[in-house]
Amino acid sequence: MKSRYFSLLLLCLSSFSFLCGKPSEDFSFRVDITSIRDSGFMKLLEKKFPQAQMLIDQAGQDDDFQEFSKLTGLKIDDLESIEVSASGFDKIMAAQAQGRKPKMGSEVGFLVVAKAKGKVNFDAVMKLMMDSLEEEEGPEARKKVESTRKSQGGKTYLTLPKELLDEPNIDSDMLMSMSSGEKGSVLALGVPAQVMAYNKAGKLDPAFACLNVLAKDRQLTFAMKVPPSVWTQPGMNFDNQNPLMAGLANAVKGIRELGVSVSFREETLGLEVCVNCVDAQSALGLWTVAQGGLGMAQLAASQEGQAPAILNRIKTQALEKNVVVKVEVLSDDLDEFAEMAGLPASSGAPTPIKASDSLVGLPAPSVKTTLLDGAKFDLAEHKGKVVVLDFWATWCGPCVRALPELMKATSSFPKNQVALVAVNQGEKSKQIKKFLKQKKWESLTVALDPKAVAGKSFKVEGIPQTVIIDKQGKVRHVHVGFSPNIGSRLKKEIQALLSE
Repeated sequence: MKSRYFSLLLLCLSSFSFLCGKPSEDFSFRVDITSIRDSGFMKLLEKKFPQAQMLIDQAGQDDDFQEFSKLTGLKIDDLESIEVSASGFDKIMAAQAQGRKPKMGSEVGFLVVAKAKGKVNFDAVMKLMMDSLEEEEGPEARKKVESTRKSQGGKTYLTLPKELLDEPNIDSDMLMSMSSGEKGSVLALGVPAQVMAYNKAGKLDPAFACLNVLAKDRQLTFAMKVPPSVWTQPGMNFDNQNPLMAGLANAVKGIRELGVSVSFREETLGLEVCVNCVDAQSALGLWTVAQGGLGMAQLAASQEGQAPAILNRIKTQALEKNVVVKVEVLSDDLDEFAEMAGLPASSGAPTPIKASDSLVGLPAPSVKTTLLDGAKFDLAEHKGKVVVLDFWATWCGPCVRALPELMKATSSFPKNQVALVAVNQGEKSKQIKKFLKQKKWESLTVALDPKAVAGKSFKVEGIPQTVIIDKQGKVRHVHVGFSPNIGSRLKKEIQALLSE
């Protein structure tokens, strides 16, 4: 189990490589978890949509997380805020134009800062990481990383050498800093220069003009710079022969920043979008387009008799170089959204998330890939059987809870009638094999989907996603998420399909 902790860290690094060294910021994201959790509107959301709280509870009940929490003292409710900063968007576009991935470190950079209440046992965190590293890479790798540990100014630093990160587009070591005290604990991870700059300043202070316009009581903030070169990229051509399109092009090409904020208040949710332009003239032109588009949408919706109430409360405003769009989401809007989306009523017990039924009744998409043992897998060759495809990953707590139930349910049927194939999303064979060995699940048939090709074919947006395919090769059931009765439900569905 412990090998998962270092793998999760590597996953975080690779996931930021497409975003992100210079310390100037091109991208900023912040979420204030504590104030969101304590807000009146969040309590209203939990009451109306208990499925969301169920997912949080499941994460906290995960066996691995519970062990992690026991050793380190960190609980889900202790997290106060997460901030992300990235730089080098112009380098990203230049690299893409050359048909390559940007280099994280020399060309682009990132910083992640997580804050938690109270003291976190970082020695325990460190030990978990080092035990994991030693298991995956050997004792010499552990010694190399442990030798970089140092303390300075009440903080503990640890360097992750680039050669251990196993990512060809990372050309810099990564630095982690940790501090813990009575007032809270802070963990920072990223390109060394940005980690040190953050620790010197003691805070992230993103310099975006749009943030000065957004609501001051926001708890979720997103901001990014828009380089002028964006508008010269292929596919961004406008029809300049059309006066309306030409005017839109001039306005859009003046965009320099985009900001979004969400404010969880006592009874409402405030949503704001700010577009910062190169000058007031561009902002005014963009506001004119936005106001005209909003008016047309309101008119069209009212004529069809299906205009949601919130549509008429959307306001737009031009403020010097900025265009602001804002709206307040009310409790009644949530009910209307739920009805439009066909979500279950909130008065009952929580139910598992239900996937879109758009695939149900249709022939299953083609899946040709490689199994973990090296054999080839072709879904079309399994007609005549009921096939259960479970899209999963080792880092996904609900996936790990669901798989034993699926294995138990399918094992009660003859192998020539029912097949369970766990389609792994994006992980490497070495990591999967170690995970299966730890769980004693070596008998599980695992198909590799490193680029989520099969996942996209089956419209996977959240995992676990379980797809049941009948003997004729048609999709009959699609379920997303974990629920305690998933095994018994699957068994009933398979029995029904076998009896047809």
